Amino acid sequence: MASCAERAPATIEGDAAVTTYFVTLRDRETQTVVGYYDGAWTTDRRRALTLRRREAAEVHAARMRDCCPRNADVIKVEEIAAAD
Repeated sequence: MASCAERAPATIEGDAAVTTYFVTLRDRETQTVVGYYDGAWTTDRRRALTLRRREAAEVHAARMRDCCPRNADVIKVEEIAAAD
């Protein structure tokens, strides 16, 4: 997987798109998203905290990994394109 610096920015029809990030909790077996971070955990994607900077999302994810070490391996930062 390419690092953020190596990847070209997301575009929509030639214009730069806004990329946002979610902190997600995934199921251990199926790897499907079962929760989103909004200050706590929610199952409603619309209530999820959307962050513009990956670094900010990583900070929130690290905090949740520290609070929930058993689930640390299934707490992920997901990149969401503007079209999603």
